[in-house]
Amino acid sequence: MSPNQAQASNTLSLRGFGVAFGERVILSDVTLDVPERGVTVLMGPAGTGKSTLLRTLAGFNAANPSHRWWGDATYAGTPLGDGERPAMVTQSARLMMAGVLENLVHDLPERHTLTLLQQRDLARRLLHHAGLDDLAGRLERAVVKLPLGVQRHLAILRLAAASPRLLCLDEPTSGLEPSECEPILEYIAKESRRRAILIVLHNQEHADRLGGHTALLAGGRIQEHRATEHFFVDPRSEPAREFVRSGCCVVPSPGAKPEELDAGVPVPPPLPAEARAYVSDSFGPRGFLWMKKGMLAGTPRPGVVRDIDYDLSALKRVGVTTLVSLTRNPVDPKLLGDYGIDGIWSPITDMEAPTVRQAVELCRQMQGLMADGKVVAVHCRAGLGRTGTVLAAYLIWEGRSALDALESVRCIEPRWVQSEAQVEFLEAFARSLANSRARQHRAHASTARTRADQSVPSN
Repeated sequence: MSPNQAQASNTLSLRGFGVAFGERVILSDVTLDVPERGVTVLMGPAGTGKSTLLRTLAGFNAANPSHRWWGDATYAGTPLGDGERPAMVTQSARLMMAGVLENLVHDLPERHTLTLLQQRDLARRLLHHAGLDDLAGRLERAVVKLPLGVQRHLAILRLAAASPRLLCLDEPTSGLEPSECEPILEYIAKESRRRAILIVLHNQEHADRLGGHTALLAGGRIQEHRATEHFFVDPRSEPAREFVRSGCCVVPSPGAKPEELDAGVPVPPPLPAEARAYVSDSFGPRGFLWMKKGMLAGTPRPGVVRDIDYDLSALKRVGVTTLVSLTRNPVDPKLLGDYGIDGIWSPITDMEAPTVRQAVELCRQMQGLMADGKVVAVHCRAGLGRTGTVLAAYLIWEGRSALDALESVRCIEPRWVQSEAQVEFLEAFARSLANSRARQHRAHASTARTRADQSVPSN
């Protein structure tokens, strides 16, 4: 079989694939094939880029202006990014919003063609297929009240129900009791007979339980990739033998300098030219992330991570013209003016949410600014809880559901929206906007009827 034929028979093919954030290279030269069906387990020491690989494939890292990747990546027969992306259940996934039914039907392509009765019937069949029959009679139960293991199981089912070609799972059994892991592993094995699954695991017994193929990622590249049954019994490379024996392996990170390595540690291969080519002036402050690229972003408070002048200069570099401050005290307007940035101040207590009226006013202001070609960044102290809440509220303002808005911002930064109060606010904000718009629609309809009646000549 030729290389092109081999790639055509795989859902995902990577050749010389690399990922970096700024000058920090995480993955240098990954070559990996994921077949159309079956499990591919990704293992390796902590911090070697396994989650980074999955998040890049799913498009979750694209919001970071310092993120870049290189090499050849083909997904479903087309270059990665040209069409659909793999689906991904993130590390330590928790479902925070809505009930069982809403979570299950949320991503279904056919959702809007189904009646509520049909949605409920489909949800029960999906739960039965996944081994979650206990939830079939509790479709309205709030998912946040379910045990963590059941939430993880449901999170996988939710994405699998939308029939992605490739389902990426980042440590779905991490932190769970053995009794909670077994139903999840059983369901993953069942789904692998229908689609490709790329899963990050640390537990070798869980990898062996799933079978398929196992790849060892260390030092920015795949050190070994074999059928799982052979990987753990007869590893061929020294890093794999060391990993199977101890759960770790000593492989220097990409670009490590020889003088920094311990005696006997091999020098890593030279970095590809693409890994060394970057322009630092194109990056925003540390922690800066686009929600709408070139239009709306979230960021930590300038001066918290680096010197305030450095951060404001970085905001100016990426084109920010308006900074929305959610902290108790705003950034000095005069200092902002020195960098050509306008300020808006709308304080929110830490870990809390804005009022509905406050959120409406913020959304109106941000919408108007962006319509005028301005670039807006929102900040609290760390750029996470309050920042993510306001950004999610803006998506609701644009017409998204609360659940969709939360999922969208969490795909960009898993820590955006941090407290239960903030989650509850997003649901309340969505209800308030829906009720307000329904009243407006009824008022317009009533006005139209009145005008129509007045235009009819009397006999």
